[in-house]
Amino acid sequence: MKVGVLAVAEPRNGGTFQYTLSFLQACAHLRGEVDITLYCPWGNEHYKSFGFNIRRIRSSRIRDLALAMLAGIRRSELFPQEDALLAPTCSPRLLHTRRPFAFTLHDLQERYYPEYFTSTQRWWRTHLYSRVLDRATRVICESNFVRSDIERFFNVDPGRITVVPAPPILAMDDAAAPTEVQQRYKLPTQYFFYPAQFWRHKNHLRLVEAFSLLARDFPDCCLVLTGRRGYEFDHVFQRVRQLGLASRIRHIGHVSQDDMPALYTLATALVVPSLFESVSIPIFEAFRCGTPVCASAIQALPEQVGDAGILFDPSSAESMAAAMRSILTDEALRDELCRRGRERITSLTHQRFAEDIRSILARIT
Repeated sequence: MKVGVLAVAEPRNGGTFQYTLSFLQACAHLRGEVDITLYCPWGNEHYKSFGFNIRRIRSSRIRDLALAMLAGIRRSELFPQEDALLAPTCSPRLLHTRRPFAFTLHDLQERYYPEYFTSTQRWWRTHLYSRVLDRATRVICESNFVRSDIERFFNVDPGRITVVPAPPILAMDDAAAPTEVQQRYKLPTQYFFYPAQFWRHKNHLRLVEAFSLLARDFPDCCLVLTGRRGYEFDHVFQRVRQLGLASRIRHIGHVSQDDMPALYTLATALVVPSLFESVSIPIFEAFRCGTPVCASAIQALPEQVGDAGILFDPSSAESMAAAMRSILTDEALRDELCRRGRERITSLTHQRFAEDIRSILARIT
């Protein structure tokens, strides 16, 4: 079987990029039974290491818009050599194929926080999703929460939707040594860790407020953040300076995948204060590294965390601070959360993900 995979996400796309890496890692387990070709934009070199055949495609916002708008007029076949297509993200190119395909719809955040999107962005998402959903042979999502949203907002038959969470891509065997990582980043001995881009829904500002409620009682504790400077970064760190926490809240920028396991392992806990998540990749990564988790009690996160973390109200700095305080003061709780997290992640492997992809391909061809 010849299968094309649209791999268009880049690191700036955050979790969508991480998901694509995980998706391709699972596809690598299908070598020998499936002939996979990646369709990647020119200049995107992030997927070469997987060793798949790569065909280059032209990509731009104008081209994507044209593909979406011309789909009802011109039914060109963009993938004539493939038997089926898989897309880890939604793409207007899927509107220009008669091949059966499955794609992943990650979330419908614009339905919950329209103020975080321009009117054009909201129109684009609704227009593109509705048309691609109408043509898709199968729809993939990562949580039952998103599955319910797809059914509710787009009236998609639930029998066409498959819920498949993606395992984390951390390579524990090739990870950098914790001691070396601690020295290189000048990490404190006690810190909460939050790896996220500075998008509004990631809720960095309230996390800073919550940390300020703990700072005096725990003078050795810090907050370590990753992600590129941009979006809400300046606003967040203006507030950090106002609260006098510049020495306690560290931003270490973009971090390589090799360093991530050590950053989790050294952390006192992962904190995920997001206002919206369809699934949180850092939570799965923390589980794998044996790091305690405290997270927002919103959307799909209670489903993902189960009893392996502490949940809080992300709209309340006090609630967030209380959860963080309980982790700082209760060693037995930290140990129990580590144990539960490791148990919860045990079955989430790329071999199993590959089996799910194999099953999806069998149902669309």
